[in-house]
Amino acid sequence: MLSLLLIFILVIILVRFKISVGLALIAAAVFLGVYYFRLGNQFWRLLYESLVSIRSWRLVFTVALILSFAHIFESAGYVDSLVSSLESFLPPRWVSRIAPAIIGLLPMPGGAMVSAPIVRQLGQNTDVTPEEFTAANYWWRHVWETTWPLYPSIILAAAVLRVSVWDVAIINFPISVVCIATGLMLKKVGGARKNDGPLRYLLLIESLWPILTIVLLGMVFKIDLIISVVLVTIAVIVMKRIPKSTVLGGLAKGFSFGIIALIFGVMTLMLAIEKTGAAAQFYGQLLNLNIPPSIVIFLVPFVIGLLTGVTSAYIGVGFPIVLPLLGSQALSQNAGMLLAFGGGFMGVMASPVHLCLVLTKDYFRASLGKTLRLLIFPILMTSLIAWLLSATLYK
Repeated sequence: MLSLLLIFILVIILVRFKISVGLALIAAAVFLGVYYFRLGNQFWRLLYESLVSIRSWRLVFTVALILSFAHIFESAGYVDSLVSSLESFLPPRWVSRIAPAIIGLLPMPGGAMVSAPIVRQLGQNTDVTPEEFTAANYWWRHVWETTWPLYPSIILAAAVLRVSVWDVAIINFPISVVCIATGLMLKKVGGARKNDGPLRYLLLIESLWPILTIVLLGMVFKIDLIISVVLVTIAVIVMKRIPKSTVLGGLAKGFSFGIIALIFGVMTLMLAIEKTGAAAQFYGQLLNLNIPPSIVIFLVPFVIGLLTGVTSAYIGVGFPIVLPLLGSQALSQNAGMLLAFGGGFMGVMASPVHLCLVLTKDYFRASLGKTLRLLIFPILMTSLIAWLLSATLYK
């Protein structure tokens, strides 16, 4: 337990000192390897295996391509078209919820900033406070984060748990449903007026087709995610005549050092925890303390998410630790997965260092403390319902 506690503290300290999560996870993996193997042959073999892992390189390409696609999608004007089409169907107070949720289908760091100007425009000349603007935009932007298969966190979790991204999406779908339901508790942003112009069906379809095509190719035709993302990205580039500089900029964002370090950090730490037997020892100690598995599975990712504000951290650090508890006699694997995601995700949403929260709080000039107070009830309700669902839906 001491070794896991030390790497947990190490990651938290490094992230708080603005070290990237990827480098923090790599440092934690190296520390764990040295803690158990010193600088012997087993330590160097561990590093070598992580560098030549086909699974790690596949994850690098998958995540990088998705982030590149997100950049090109936005540059092509699809986000602006989406908002225009939604405004022809719905009153502003509903567009202010649906637009951030749809934009949330794009896995972009700090992505709540994309929808923030939309939400502010829709709520002009109303009595909505800066904190209510921030809370609503922030919450609705993240309702799909545990479910949408294009999110790097879902892909990473699938690799850690050794299941498909579609399995993760289906099992976690109740979390998204609960997030939508609890999001309705937040104050409506925008008035009740409705656009009297024609309904813009074609514009809505045009703005959504790239995202829907990727999902359709994967879920219905079972085409590999890498292939489907590449095909749709090429189609967007050709159809919209995206400039070469924009394409290269998107690829640079996707294949950045930070992304590569993040993937290898997650995979190397997972391999280190597995090879050293640290997780197995931790599991045995928990059994001796008679701590209920459900509490551990929820709280470990929650604390990591709360302290780092980064989804990849609670997956990269927390999931390998609680992995032995998934599928135990007291808890099925699906129930454990739902609890782990629910705990980690709610920790991230409650984190005062979450990038999206910090950026949008500054944008709306809101108080961080008052914004978090508005989010407490949805977070508590989502956590409670996720716990109940894990005990009833996935027995």
